[in-house]
Amino acid sequence: MTDVTSLEAWLADARAAHHALQLGRQTVSVRFGDRVVEYAPANVQALAGYIASLERRIAAARGRRGPAVSPYVRTIG
Repeated sequence: MTDVTSLEAWLADARAAHHALQLGRQTVSVRFGDRVVEYAPANVQALAGYIASLERRIAAARGRRGPAVSPYVRTIG
């Protein structure tokens, strides 16, 4: 299992990448462990899903229960 410090660092990178895409950058790279993934405006929802996943993993590692509410996940309805 990945430690919380690594998860938090990956989350910070992913949030910065999301912000850059929102500001109009054409592509951004996110590194987690030894992997690098590039995102473009066309797949910003995939990046938002990755951010939400990291937030859930951090909450679980800290012993929190229940869904974490992420500003990166839109509610539909």
